[in-house]
Amino acid sequence: MAYKIWTNKVDNDYDFTEAKVRDLEPLMGLNLTGGVSLSEKWPKITMDVISDYEPADSFLCGPMLIVSKKLSSVLFEFALKDEIEYLPVDVAFNGKLQREYGFLNVLLFCDALDRNKSKFTELNGNIDSIDRICLDESLAKNKLIFFLDAIEWVICVNELLVECIENGAFSGVALKSPSEWRPF
Repeated sequence: MAYKIWTNKVDNDYDFTEAKVRDLEPLMGLNLTGGVSLSEKWPKITMDVISDYEPADSFLCGPMLIVSKKLSSVLFEFALKDEIEYLPVDVAFNGKLQREYGFLNVLLFCDALDRNKSKFTELNGNIDSIDRICLDESLAKNKLIFFLDAIEWVICVNELLVECIENGAFSGVALKSPSEWRPF
């Protein structure tokens, strides 16, 4: 089963959203990328879109992957509850609240990096930077969406979910094959 990597590297400005959390205090102490459920302690969060266009269906705000309710519905058709959770956030553009959005908290990590075929540098036994990702898909068997364990903030999505996302023509998300993916 093939996997692609979720990025926000879109081809045009109107599909790219930049946003800022109004008050970071409620997020302090929460592990936003640690693969832990936050549903029991999720605070009310408001973020303001600071880019020129209405918010896309998917965008990053700090370490948080923000998705529209419409996109999350597609994800939850296939992904399991132990793989992701949707935590509501308020998104304002030009002072007006937009349609429903939430933080897509990816709960599953998988060490599927093929270290022999990937190109990276290590520092003290940890991957410091990576130029090319190759996945050992046998290690990710039956997983629909997960963080790649070896590298911070790389989300892998299996081909079934990729097809549904691409067919939905959602804005703000680009799904790249590992050979197409670039860190910057």
